[in-house]
Amino acid sequence: MKKHIKYLIGLGAMVVVAITGCKKDFFNRPPGNDPTVGTYYQTTGEVQSSTNILYAAPWFGFNGKAFLATSELLSGNARCYVGADQEFGAYANYTEGSATPAVTSTWNSLYTVVAQANALINNLPTAVPSSVPAAVVNNALGEAHLMRAAAYFYLVRIFGNVPIVTNPTAIVGTSSTVPTNPVTDVYHFIELDLQFAEANCTPGVASTGHVSSGSASGLLAKVYLYEQKYAQAKTEAEKVINSGEFGIMGVDFGGTYNGLFQIANNNNKESMIAMQWSSNSGYGFGNQIQSVIALNSTITGTGDGYGELGPTFDLQDDYISEGDTIRRHGTIMIPNDYYPEIDKAAGGYKVPLNVSAQGTAAGMKKYVVGTPADNNNLTATQATSGNTYILRYADIYLIEAEAILGLAANPGTGHGISLTATSSDPTALKYINIVRQRANVQPLKSFTYKQLLNERRLEFAIEGDYWYDIQRIDGFNSATHPVAEGIEATINKGDSYGATAPTYTNYTINQTFIVPTDAQFIIPIPATETAADPVLTGPPVPYKF
Repeated sequence: MKKHIKYLIGLGAMVVVAITGCKKDFFNRPPGNDPTVGTYYQTTGEVQSSTNILYAAPWFGFNGKAFLATSELLSGNARCYVGADQEFGAYANYTEGSATPAVTSTWNSLYTVVAQANALINNLPTAVPSSVPAAVVNNALGEAHLMRAAAYFYLVRIFGNVPIVTNPTAIVGTSSTVPTNPVTDVYHFIELDLQFAEANCTPGVASTGHVSSGSASGLLAKVYLYEQKYAQAKTEAEKVINSGEFGIMGVDFGGTYNGLFQIANNNNKESMIAMQWSSNSGYGFGNQIQSVIALNSTITGTGDGYGELGPTFDLQDDYISEGDTIRRHGTIMIPNDYYPEIDKAAGGYKVPLNVSAQGTAAGMKKYVVGTPADNNNLTATQATSGNTYILRYADIYLIEAEAILGLAANPGTGHGISLTATSSDPTALKYINIVRQRANVQPLKSFTYKQLLNERRLEFAIEGDYWYDIQRIDGFNSATHPVAEGIEATINKGDSYGATAPTYTNYTINQTFIVPTDAQFIIPIPATETAADPVLTGPPVPYKF
């Protein structure tokens, strides 16, 4: 923690510059002769651009391997060979511990987002002259509160009790004795940040890539859902739905499910909160997901495409069972699939019969966009300009449906909704069926909680979400996870062997079932942080609001 408190203090004194002005060592260098917040934010344009950084570089260490390992490997959506990559392999069997590089980069990255947001929140109110309209300043502060909340929402779900840091200068000299705060306090802090953002962010601007008041309402709905505050989650979801700001691609406006993840459709009407990447701004500013999971360099055209994750046979079977070819095609590549948007110079990309990323007889598609020539030179080695979703509008419909089910089921404190709890509520059915309509699967006449969770899995696979659904099945902040462990016990995470030409379909699937223990639903705080601040391993201390 000591190392990161240093970053937080330094950032509190520095200007937060636009994305294109940052250097890759920005977070490690002292202010020097750079402009400070007291001299930089003098115009409306400067204040508006001050929040640009919140959407890109600070997220870099999390986006990519850490993002995918945490949600997709832990949940059983993806598999990899243990030992092939130290950042991935340990997550495959829940042994990531406190020293795996992806664990450290997750913590560092998310606290850097917090640091950047704090720099704006603490300095903008006194740095901006009266000539800048108050609404402009308040919107920037709202954006900072929202993105800080987003970072803490990841932190608390991944690490559990974590320190809430708002004013780093107040803890100068005591960085080795900073405690964690309880999960419940972190969630309340997130609520307050999002309520501020909801009240201060400009409505109707999410299509610019900057968050809106509707974006804040949407994330607040999701936070309330995790806390099992179903009435509040329903209210916030309905605010978003009634705003008319957002829509479902392929239902409310043109496009397809696969199109959601193409660069040309960045900041579409379904996008509510997204990391904004640029492949032309140097290392640390591009989206590296394609380089990690694309099957090969023919797809990327930039020498990368390492196929380091494959979709588990369990996930593939889920799509097959649902008859869901549309979302499967946008998420997973299987033999003979054709993608006209990839390798356009060769007439498109046809997936070879012997495809088998990590022994899965398939490969990943979501966030895989193709070569520079396919994308107007908006991709490069280990980088694309494709956004990474933090929240999209389809989630709001499923949050609304779950909130309605939760209100009726009334599981009570410390219990999750029963997997067999059923709803035939017309409003809940309307919204879950709109999501299913795009996937061209049969509309439901009623649904169980298990079906709703499966709908979430098929809709958001490889988007860094499913593990957190598994985590919360047994109730908010539950220390035990019997239902979740039961689900994980049914997920085959094995590879295959024996496939031969010409069809490569004669493979045998290894049956591999790995079940996390209760303790493994939370990742330990990085060892580098606890060594510098041993208090982090002690009991959490209530936060003084």
